[in-house]
Amino acid sequence: MQKTLLNWQQWQTTSKLDYQPEVVRELVGGRTNKTFLVAAGDFQAVVRINSLVSSKLGIDRQREARILGLLQSTGLVPKVYFIDAEVLVSEFIEGDCLNSKSLKNTHIMESLSAALRLVQSVKMPDGIPRNYLEYCQNYFAHLNGDIVSLSVKEQIEAAALEVDTEEWEPVICHHDMVPENIILNERGLFIIDWEYAALGHPRLDFIRLYDGDYGLTGQQEGAMRSLFKVKQAMDKLWLAVQL
Repeated sequence: MQKTLLNWQQWQTTSKLDYQPEVVRELVGGRTNKTFLVAAGDFQAVVRINSLVSSKLGIDRQREARILGLLQSTGLVPKVYFIDAEVLVSEFIEGDCLNSKSLKNTHIMESLSAALRLVQSVKMPDGIPRNYLEYCQNYFAHLNGDIVSLSVKEQIEAAALEVDTEEWEPVICHHDMVPENIILNERGLFIIDWEYAALGHPRLDFIRLYDGDYGLTGQQEGAMRSLFKVKQAMDKLWLAVQL
C-alpha cells in the first residue's frame, strides 16, 4: 500500500493530483483481496492489494488488465488509474449495490441485460477461451484431503467437459456476476471486480445472476443444466480453496 501511494504520480487520473492521496478507510466485504478507499482533496480512488494466492484461485492478473482496458470505452467499468501484478488503482464508484429484490425490477433487469450484451459485443483478439474442465481441475489440485469425494469430482468433471465440448461463441464473461459487484447510481450501472473475467460461455453471467430463475427449454435445457452444475461447482471449489 505504501509503495502504491508513494508512486501516485504514475497514476493515469482524469483530474490533476497535486499531492499524495491518503488512506480513508478499508473497504470490507471482499474475501479475496485487501481493498482501501484513498483520497486527495475531492479525488477518490480504490486501491486493491492483490491476494497472494491469486493463481490458486484461478486469477490471471494480465488477463484482467487486458479485459479492463478493452471495456473502458463501454462506461460500464471503473476507470483504471494504475494496474500491475500486485495492485489495482481504480475509480471509486459510489452508489447502491444490487440485491435479490432489485434484480426482480424489470427496468434494472433490462438495463443489466443490455449492459451484459454490450460487454459481450467487445472483441478480445487472440484471447484464449476458458476451459472449464481445466479450471475446475486447478481448484482440485489446490484442495487438501478428501474435501471433494471422488464421485462428486467425477460429476463436476463430466459436466465441465460437456460444457467445453458444446458449440458456443466465447465472449468476455465476468464469471463473478453477483449483485454485490453491480453498482447503480445517478450515472447509471457499473460492474466491478473483474479479476475472474475471461472469454467464456455467453450464458454463464446470466445464470449466475438469476440462478434457477434463468434457463432455456427444449434442446438447450440439458446444456443449461450442465452449465448450471459447473457454476455451482466453481462457487463451492472457490470457497474450499479459500479455507
